[in-house]
Amino acid sequence: MKKVAMGLALALAASAFAGHPQTINKEGFVGVNNTQSAQSLGHSKLVFTLLGDATFGNNMFPAGADGLPVADFTGINANVGFAIGIWHYFDLGVTLPVYYDQYKRGENGDMEKMGYVGNLKGDLKARFPLPEDQPMDVAVYAGVAAGTADAKKQGLWVRYPEYVNKNTGVAYPYGTKNTTLDFGLAVTMDLEKTDAYPFLLHLNGGYRYTTNSEYLSLPYLNAAAEIYFLDFLSLFLEYHWDIQLDGITTNVGGWPVEDQKFDSKQLTGALVFHLPVGLDLHMGASYYLGGEKGVVVSIPNKDGNGNKVNYMPTRVNPEYTVYGGLTWSGFLLAQDRDGDGVVDDEDKCPDDYGHRLNQGCPLGNPDADEDGVCDAWVAEKGFLDEFSEVCEGVDQCPNEPGEGEDGCPLGNPDPDEDGVCDPWVSQRKMQKKFKDVCDGIDECPNQAGSPAFNGCPTKQPDPDNDGLCSPWVTDEGVLNEFADVCKGYDMCPGEAGTKANKGCPWDDPDSDNDGLCDEWVTQKKMGYYFEKAAEDENLKAEYFIEKTCKGIDKCPTEFGPANNEGCPLGNPDTDQDGFCDPWVTEKGLLEQYEGICQGIDKCPTEAGEAFAQGCPMDNPDADGDSLCAPWVTEKGMQKDFANICHGVDKCPVEAGPEWNKGCPAENPDPDQDSLCSPWVKKQGMLDQFKDVCHGIDRCEDEAGPEWNKGCPIDDDPDSDKDGICSQWVADKKLLDQFKDVCTGIDRCPDVAGDDGHGCPKKAPEKLDGVTFKSGKATLESNAKKILKSIAKKLVENDEYKDLKIVIQGHTDNVGKEKTNTKLSQQRAESVMKELTKAGVKKDRIKAIGMGPTCPVDDNSTADGRENNRRIEMVFVSPDDDGMSCHSNYVP
Repeated sequence: MKKVAMGLALALAASAFAGHPQTINKEGFVGVNNTQSAQSLGHSKLVFTLLGDATFGNNMFPAGADGLPVADFTGINANVGFAIGIWHYFDLGVTLPVYYDQYKRGENGDMEKMGYVGNLKGDLKARFPLPEDQPMDVAVYAGVAAGTADAKKQGLWVRYPEYVNKNTGVAYPYGTKNTTLDFGLAVTMDLEKTDAYPFLLHLNGGYRYTTNSEYLSLPYLNAAAEIYFLDFLSLFLEYHWDIQLDGITTNVGGWPVEDQKFDSKQLTGALVFHLPVGLDLHMGASYYLGGEKGVVVSIPNKDGNGNKVNYMPTRVNPEYTVYGGLTWSGFLLAQDRDGDGVVDDEDKCPDDYGHRLNQGCPLGNPDADEDGVCDAWVAEKGFLDEFSEVCEGVDQCPNEPGEGEDGCPLGNPDPDEDGVCDPWVSQRKMQKKFKDVCDGIDECPNQAGSPAFNGCPTKQPDPDNDGLCSPWVTDEGVLNEFADVCKGYDMCPGEAGTKANKGCPWDDPDSDNDGLCDEWVTQKKMGYYFEKAAEDENLKAEYFIEKTCKGIDKCPTEFGPANNEGCPLGNPDTDQDGFCDPWVTEKGLLEQYEGICQGIDKCPTEAGEAFAQGCPMDNPDADGDSLCAPWVTEKGMQKDFANICHGVDKCPVEAGPEWNKGCPAENPDPDQDSLCSPWVKKQGMLDQFKDVCHGIDRCEDEAGPEWNKGCPIDDDPDSDKDGICSQWVADKKLLDQFKDVCTGIDRCPDVAGDDGHGCPKKAPEKLDGVTFKSGKATLESNAKKILKSIAKKLVENDEYKDLKIVIQGHTDNVGKEKTNTKLSQQRAESVMKELTKAGVKKDRIKAIGMGPTCPVDDNSTADGRENNRRIEMVFVSPDDDGMSCHSNYVP
């Protein structure tokens, strides 16, 4: 469906123009802004419009009776619609106006906004069928606007005068519920039709009639000039005037304000850019030409409850508006605007009526001298039948009107004025035509003579000097007397002729002037002489040959080429499908008909497709996948379509790969992770797609690495980016896979750590409550309970269970240092033994006695010495073996 829509859109865009483009007005018809052109859209032309106006400012609304003027006013009109041309004389359109106003009542008032549709309008235009080449067009138009506006949704700018009740002054800015009829006459003068500059002048006169007599009805006048500077750029200027005949009465505080009238004159100018896809861009402005005085009206509140806003003077036309928008137009059907039967896309002369065999261009005058004999080109192009009602034959004198069959002027029938006709009169059987001028046959046409001597001054035995005796010599039995002058019997004593033709001049050997000899030449065995006479002057003189020819003319009375045996050529493309009938190739005439047809039509009497060599036939590869539809094989036409398709398409209307017999196939690797979908293996096609994918993808719709069987990785292998792998990496045995990313197992996967196990490095912990008997390394019973809980933490807590620890024993400085160091070592070992006894592995724990060397407090005080007597648990990390002092105390 998308392809069909796209194809239709492209077809419409590609056929958008015919001649110079036409500007479209707000109603979707040919015209500008509010003005109608008398020209029509053209058959099947479709138009979409979005044109409108916008104004900014308060000049339409002076202060009302309460002294609160309108402030910060913005008003917008938009006309949305479409239209279509029917034949070349009717246009139909529908338009829906959309309005929006926003304003304040007084400088400090709240901003009020209202937008809604106006009255839906349908329009019809009918163009008079005047001759296309005359510059004037005339049309009538009519429209009806239905009451689709809502009385409760109104703005402030009164769009048209007929929206005001003339008896009460109540105005509905966006439209009333009344039905309005619009009708008028349009006249257009198009100077381009006179081969002048592309300038158009439009004039409209019309009347808008409101069916409710309480509201205004009024005539109007439009005049517009339009000029095309370039094919893609035009400019128009329009004058619009609503002529209000009836006054408006408004009751203000019980006092009527009577006979008020809008002064609705407006001038609009705009540039229109005609883009090559049928899209037009309008940019311009309008200016108010009327007076400043407005009409006092009252406008219902937005809630429509009958209360009115302040009585206020207003105008229909702002001082200025910005005009603009877009229109699009294109033909739904192929066009033939000159009506010659050749569509514009194929017509070399699309604006001039022509002939299909002349590529749509006009043919010349078939009988330029109007003597009833066709000019030679008519026979040369095979158009004798086409112009049979105008002329016939071939005119040997195409620039001079003639009376003979050859189209040449006739000579004087008796130039020597002796009353005896020259021989050609008899030969052309025109004695009756010239019976009042001469009679008989003049044997001496160049000398005045006596009818008694057949036009000769005296009796002459051989007046035409062709060596043959005049008939009277034989009739009077005096051949011997003139044996030195002539011999035999001259059948044409007034015209020199050869003995082979009994003294008569030859008939025209090539009466249709196509270079081929008429049949009598062969019958008289004179073909050799008439052909050789073209090269041999002596032979030409001996046999009195004035015109040469060769070959045999099968159609002696119709001009035709030698390669068609002197017969006229027929239609080279009988079925008009662009492929030449077979005889064109057989006679070697393809070049002559180039531009009209090509190739050889295998079905010359039925229009067909190019791929089928002129035969009517379905597309052999309708889905374009290079595999032939089944009927190609059924009809044994594989060779005929070898350049188009091959094989047999099991799905001829759906494109598919050859390996799937032309049927649509799923993507072998839809998630593009280089692993094949399961169906590839099921159909045994892994080799078929080895350049695309391999293996089997367990998650075919989600990209994933091969080691995870094509499924996405659930978690980051090192989510906290501390170089230690998350637990799942080890669980899936992927430590080698991610060795360049992380190592080990992260005990704190959500927090970056530096303790070698993925956790933040832990500070040494003082084992509070772990006490000993005085001066000994024996643990108090309570201390053992505390150490059991610490051991449980070291074994079970994820943050501790892989850490190595060092138990450090510390004393105060009372006594000998050596004794204190030994005691601290013994106490540290006692703690270590208790922890291992409670489950901590021995390879995780060490003990060291620091004696008094690492105080954390002042040994000069009893409290300080007590703090220094302690057991600490230090956690080993990559950069700390736990065997050193960790106190920051400085004595």
